[in-house]
Amino acid sequence: MPLTVTYPNGRLTASAAERTLSGQLVPFGQVGYTNLGALTVDAGVLTLPADPAALVLNREHDALTPIGLGTSVVETASGIDATFRVIATSAGDDALVEAAEGVRTGLSFEVDQPVISGGRLMSGVLVGAAQVVHPAFDSARLAASLHPDTPPTDPVAPATATEGENMSEPTAAVEPAPVLTASVPDAGLTATTGAGRRLEFGTDELYRVLAAYNGGHRTPTLLAALADVIPANILGLEQPQYVGELWSGTAYQRRYVPLFNHADLTSFKVSGWRWVTRPAVAAWTGGKTAVPSAAIATMAVEIDAKRIAGAHDIDRKFRDFNDTAFFAAYFAAMTESYKRVSDVAVLTEALAASTVVAPGAVPANVSKALSAIVDGVVAILDDTDTMPDWAVVSTTLWRDLLLTREQDRLAYLNAALGFENGELNTFKMLPSGALAATDVLVGTRSAATVHELGGDAPIRVESLDVSRGGVDEGVFGYYAVNVHDAAGLAKVTTL
Repeated sequence: MPLTVTYPNGRLTASAAERTLSGQLVPFGQVGYTNLGALTVDAGVLTLPADPAALVLNREHDALTPIGLGTSVVETASGIDATFRVIATSAGDDALVEAAEGVRTGLSFEVDQPVISGGRLMSGVLVGAAQVVHPAFDSARLAASLHPDTPPTDPVAPATATEGENMSEPTAAVEPAPVLTASVPDAGLTATTGAGRRLEFGTDELYRVLAAYNGGHRTPTLLAALADVIPANILGLEQPQYVGELWSGTAYQRRYVPLFNHADLTSFKVSGWRWVTRPAVAAWTGGKTAVPSAAIATMAVEIDAKRIAGAHDIDRKFRDFNDTAFFAAYFAAMTESYKRVSDVAVLTEALAASTVVAPGAVPANVSKALSAIVDGVVAILDDTDTMPDWAVVSTTLWRDLLLTREQDRLAYLNAALGFENGELNTFKMLPSGALAATDVLVGTRSAATVHELGGDAPIRVESLDVSRGGVDEGVFGYYAVNVHDAAGLAKVTTL
């Protein structure tokens, strides 16, 4: 999960006519706030995306609510400025109105692989941005939420070094570990440090802490928080118990993930390569003449896996009295939620990587959905010489499609695409509320591979909270979407 940084004076400027949001994303030399406390960013320490469109603007650090794609990311003497093209969705429309009206004008950025020393960011990769109501952290992203108007009352100060100590690395005074004062499953956690500073932990952040703990990625701050959540660590129960995978028997069946190739995720990073220029053959005259040999080119690909998790601190009475029905229902619900979230997340990434195709004229008495599907199919055939396997249609256009008589639908697609009778049964058409009302996504199965930990299932983890009589239960999943050929994914926006 990326480190998120927010500044008190971060402001977005909206242009409704151009559908853009602009602002200084990263001011240099100013104090911002993170889950690790105050942080300053200097020039030259952040790695910017090679393609500005890779920088996705979301709403309140919710990765599943994208509202814009970067069109410009530039480092200046005073900071990093960014401009985003707002996508044509209801969330995008709301973002423009909220920025223009001054309701949601805060600006925050997200950093992967952060290296922090002495309250300064030494290096990191800029991976995202968020439009927020207040320049303060969203609980789904941060362990502590500090309003910029009220900075910490006990700032971390450099420790005084004694004679002979190594001063090559900046050091900081150690703040006493937080002491847990209350726990409400739906509202999150509240902790108070030894210096009297109050920290608020959202439930989503609790899940992130559990996931980081389970994977061994523990910072000193997270370790202190975890010691409070699981005080049984002192009894030698530090490592959660792995009790297997849970997948079958849930109501929701994923619709979008099966549209792509599937592979097991064996590492947090997926490394490989893809063709830039494919090798090809050509006609040859023979007679000991030179054999055709066209230039070929490849490029390296490295993708970080994405994380999905959820956890709750449950009264141990359910375990002590062997209430198997409760735990079966709990994990069935959690696994169903994982299926839904991962399914939509994969579709969202495929949509972001797709090639935009201009719609053609819609023939009389033909639905816009059918016409858009044909436009996408033709574009993929032209670029890849491969017949697409599926189309995902917005729910608005799906209604239009359903109101088309079956015989008319089949006749049109047969005539337009050359489908033989019965072959249409292998071409899937699915509705989705994740698409904008005017959008259709057409694709081939070979365009991407979805990598998931454990083949199909999330991992179930359990640990004890002895001091409070609880059982911490969690579900953790990882996935990565490797798009092999963006030309195999065509997005058509109907007129």
